[in-house]
Amino acid sequence: MPQYYPIFMDLKDQSILVVGGGNVALRKVQTLLKHGAVVRVVSPEIVPELRSLINDTTCCWFEKEYSSEDIGEARLVFSCTENEEVNRQVSFDAKSQYRPVNVVDDPEKCSFIVPSIMEQGDLKIAVSTGGSSPIVARQIRAELEKLFGSEMKEYLRLLKTWRTIVKNDLSPEKRSVFWERITDGEVRKLIQENRLSEAEGVVKQCFQSLLA
Repeated sequence: MPQYYPIFMDLKDQSILVVGGGNVALRKVQTLLKHGAVVRVVSPEIVPELRSLINDTTCCWFEKEYSSEDIGEARLVFSCTENEEVNRQVSFDAKSQYRPVNVVDDPEKCSFIVPSIMEQGDLKIAVSTGGSSPIVARQIRAELEKLFGSEMKEYLRLLKTWRTIVKNDLSPEKRSVFWERITDGEVRKLIQENRLSEAEGVVKQCFQSLLA
């Protein structure tokens, strides 16, 4: 089994190929569009929910059987069919052209795998078992969702608003003190309790105390 290297990619405006038109392909396309990709779907048929996403700009459908030329300029390739021969060919073509490829539920044909992702605003935690057990990965993600709740979205948004201010106005030593203080748990707890204005006040007071 390969030792996969974890990485986060910026897919905005990147061309992505999805081979297949079923519910698995639908979920892939939904996630890819959410992250700003330009998706090409190649399949003789597609499910109605996937058809509703086709807009001929960010999501295009080529109503045909897969052929090697479909790889084109794709930065990533996903094969989501139940046809073993098609999946094998997609994997071979993508690898031959040095394009990362994922064949759903077939790690042996993949050059990358997709982790189970827990997401709260800017917080993204990817969980992978290296293809050994996707079910276990989903179980771990569910546990993380209990540990890192919806407060993380607002918490990280608040911290982000202070990054430039702190960088411009505090010395490196005081920056370290600032970040240690406001990430010690108090601010996050206040946000969990829906006391956002108090949380913002704690951050502001901490910053002002370090200006002197």
